[in-house]
Amino acid sequence: MILFYSACQTTEQEQKPIPPQINEKEKIEVNQEIIRRENADIELILKRYNWNLTRTESGLHYQIISPTNGKQPQPKDIVKIKGTIVLANGKEIYNSSVNGLKEFVINQSEEPIGLHELLKLMHVGEKAKAIIPSYLAYGIFGDGTEIPAVSPLICKIELVNVN
Repeated sequence: MILFYSACQTTEQEQKPIPPQINEKEKIEVNQEIIRRENADIELILKRYNWNLTRTESGLHYQIISPTNGKQPQPKDIVKIKGTIVLANGKEIYNSSVNGLKEFVINQSEEPIGLHELLKLMHVGEKAKAIIPSYLAYGIFGDGTEIPAVSPLICKIELVNVN
C-alpha cells in the first residue's frame, strides 16, 4: 500500500495583500476628485478650441450651430447622425466619412447617454459641437478597448434624420 501525503502551504511571498476596504464617504470623495479633475480638463479643451458652450445641468457642454425648425428627436425615435467624435488627445472614435452614418434609437441604444441628451436638444438639419464628460459617456472604466478611463468625448455632429 502506498500513501501520498501533501499539505497546502503558501510562502510569505505567495500571499497577496488584501486591499483595504474603503467606506462610502471615501468613495464619494474619490469620485468627486475624479469629476473635479475632469472638469478642469474640459475647461482646458474649451480654451484650446476657443469654444463658448452652454453647460446643461447634467454637465454636457454644447452649442447648436445653424438652428433649424426640423423635427426634434423623442425617446424611441430612430436617429441618423454624421460627423466626428474624438478623444481629448485627438484619437478618432467615430467619423462618418470613414464609418458611415450612425443610426440608433434614442434612449434605447448603447450609445453614450450624453449623446442621447445632445440629440434631444437638436432638430433635424442642425449641427452641434459638444463635450460629453466621461460620466455621460463611458465612465471611469472606459469601454475596455478604444476609450480609456475617464475620457470626455469631443463631438462635432449633424442630426441628419429622425424617424
